[in-house]
Amino acid sequence: MPDRDPELERPAFGPSGYLPERAAKRARKIVLRAPLGLQWVIASLVAGLVVVVAGVLFLQRGAEPPPAPWVQVGAVEDLHPAHLDPGLEVLVVTGGGRVRAFVHADDVAYCPASNRLEAADGRVWSLTGRGFAGVPSLEEHPTQLHDGEVYVDPTVSVPGPAPTTDEVAPGCR
Repeated sequence: MPDRDPELERPAFGPSGYLPERAAKRARKIVLRAPLGLQWVIASLVAGLVVVVAGVLFLQRGAEPPPAPWVQVGAVEDLHPAHLDPGLEVLVVTGGGRVRAFVHADDVAYCPASNRLEAADGRVWSLTGRGFAGVPSLEEHPTQLHDGEVYVDPTVSVPGPAPTTDEVAPGCR
């Protein structure tokens, strides 16, 4: 058999050297045959501009306090670890690394000795509202922090976490 000249068998189109001949012939069909026009450049610039404008509007909107029904309770540094707002009937707890607002239970107060919420009858809750010894957990209102001010939505309440059966002695009775 005579030696074949590889230059004569190489197709004039498509990639060479790593695709089989049939695949190379099929691959040429998906190659763009004309350069992209100016309209593609303009369309990409318009899409980028839309994204930038939307981002700026989103960031500017975040600079305003939340609208109604959110109610301002006060500055975080001015609130005690558990602040009762009688007008809203909300107990705002700033301890535990997060600001939380609970549906006000009659005699629930913060106990600094145990760093928990306690009632006069001996019921105990963690700062997250989880009840101990089978006591039902406290319902929570959504809260937002904006420029150091606490805002509460008193129109919505969410059930608290599942209570635990752990026995905890009250620290402030």
